[in-house]
Amino acid sequence: MAIVLVSIMLPVIIGFALLAIDMSRVNSLHNDLQKGADAFAIAGAAELDGRADSWVRAERAMANLVDNTTTFSTAGPTTLATAGSVTTDPDNAACRARGDLQWCFLKSIPASDATPISVANYAATTDETEFLQVRIVPTDFSAIFPASFLTGSAGDNNLEVAAEAVAGNSGPVVCNMVPVFICNPFPGQDLYEVANSGEFYNKGIKLIMGNTSWGPGNFGFLRPKDAHGYGEGDLALDLARGTVPECVSVRQVYTQTGNFTEKAKAAFNTRFDLYGPHFGKNGPAWPAAPNVRKGYKFNPKGKNPGTDPCDMSPAEDPANFRQLTADQTYTGNGQIGTGDWDYEGYVAANGYTTTDLAGFVDSDGYPYTNANPPSRYDLYKYEINNNLVDNASLGGETGVPGCHASPSSNPNRRLIYAAILDCSDPNVISELNGQSGAPPAMGFASFFLTEPVGDDDILYAEVVDIDGARGRGTMTNFAKDNVQLYR
Repeated sequence: MAIVLVSIMLPVIIGFALLAIDMSRVNSLHNDLQKGADAFAIAGAAELDGRADSWVRAERAMANLVDNTTTFSTAGPTTLATAGSVTTDPDNAACRARGDLQWCFLKSIPASDATPISVANYAATTDETEFLQVRIVPTDFSAIFPASFLTGSAGDNNLEVAAEAVAGNSGPVVCNMVPVFICNPFPGQDLYEVANSGEFYNKGIKLIMGNTSWGPGNFGFLRPKDAHGYGEGDLALDLARGTVPECVSVRQVYTQTGNFTEKAKAAFNTRFDLYGPHFGKNGPAWPAAPNVRKGYKFNPKGKNPGTDPCDMSPAEDPANFRQLTADQTYTGNGQIGTGDWDYEGYVAANGYTTTDLAGFVDSDGYPYTNANPPSRYDLYKYEINNNLVDNASLGGETGVPGCHASPSSNPNRRLIYAAILDCSDPNVISELNGQSGAPPAMGFASFFLTEPVGDDDILYAEVVDIDGARGRGTMTNFAKDNVQLYR
């Protein structure tokens, strides 16, 4: 009897063992394929920045940046093929294939993972593409367990295993940025191409409030996405603190146009140790920068004249009081400078010696001159790093903040990070209307405030950097590409 039972059970036990082995093999194969699909999707999605060549770059990334090998398929260890020509689906240009990969560019994905992606989700243009769906062509798998023994069909011994992933790119995302947007200073040109050409950095710029006129260098404000009641007080507070209370994506920025109010101007000027009725000198959220040299002199007032370090006003003697001045030449609409500021006049007025500036030289080791002026931001930082902030000008001004009780130690306090909009695009202009607009941004850039806002209501600044790999690297930890898997 025992022999009979063993004879009956032994094939069953062996069969279950073979099934277990096959399940382990197929799970391992699917795991390899899924990891490949995930990696290809992320590599491609990282290039989906809305620019005209983003599809081409995504396809190039999938072909060149990822190498995936699978095991346990019928063919044994196999590297997924990614070379060859791209074949486009004749029914939808968003879907393509090459080698062992199939992919579709998507403008959206269903809210539920249980809902299949459909034609309605396919992207028609690069600027609306935010997601990438990648499929691995089904791979043959030969089972050890002889399923044909049960079905009578030899084909049942072979299976196909596939994998799919969806990754998305919400574009560069910036958190803790000043709620400001600026019209592209170089209209009709790609911001990143201009940056690569060397025409972007160190240039002076006059940032003028746009209101209803939006040309190169005009600026406006941002607001939180759902804060349509974002008023003057909220905006000014965020301008002073240097942050809009949410992260901002390049895909959509929420704009707020209007007037450059006295409170907003005062918010910017807190960085220069200038305080008054709108922002108190002891507010910890809006400290002065560590270097506030601004071409001001004491202007005593009140009952105890001459003792309050907050009593300052613009000097009218540039030979003895000199801030980091604006460019001497502006092109185009008169707001974009050429970088030709009066460096020698600044050095003379502030009493700097050759010894003071011995380490401040260009990349070839030569001292700066008016014919070869430096970045004002670099000079500002050099003063901080070389203990020159307290060096008195010929008129007695230093860069040491004396009004605010606890000035900042962060030199970037005088940087503003702004979204750059393509104001040559009528679709963008149509969005710049009060609090109703939500246009896309070209990217993000940082600007160094060279002097306080004065009676002319102009923000004088110098272009410092742009986000992304093509920038100088100062925004590497500021702007993040938000690429992730969704399915």
